[in-house]
Amino acid sequence: MRSLLGSTIEEQADVTIVDMEAGLEHLSRSGGTLAHADVLVMVMEPSRKSIITAARTVALADELGIPKTFGLGNKARTEDDVALFQEQCPPLGIELIGVLPHDAAVVEADRRGTVVTSGPAADALQAVVDRLLALD
Repeated sequence: MRSLLGSTIEEQADVTIVDMEAGLEHLSRSGGTLAHADVLVMVMEPSRKSIITAARTVALADELGIPKTFGLGNKARTEDDVALFQEQCPPLGIELIGVLPHDAAVVEADRRGTVVTSGPAADALQAVVDRLLALD
């Protein structure tokens, strides 16, 4: 997988998006599956445990030489959830790129095997994509 991603990133694509299974093994196995990544976005649930796991991931990404890491808050139901991300990420070294709201349309689309192209979560995700595309 690491070789495939490396050749794709270096030879075939300006942008490659890889949705990896949750876990730290992509950053630790013999150089890591993500060894060629320029940006790593860690999706976090609105819980302290999830944010701490993201902080550990930042440290591993730094060791692997991934130049830029971001945290992306997900499934925020309340302003308290948003505040949790905004308050707890910076002290742990996580640059927060955005917070996606909980959106019942996303849950329903997942059940149906379709996509969501409009609504609160889609709009928030588009803002994150715009920020990522604007990176140097």
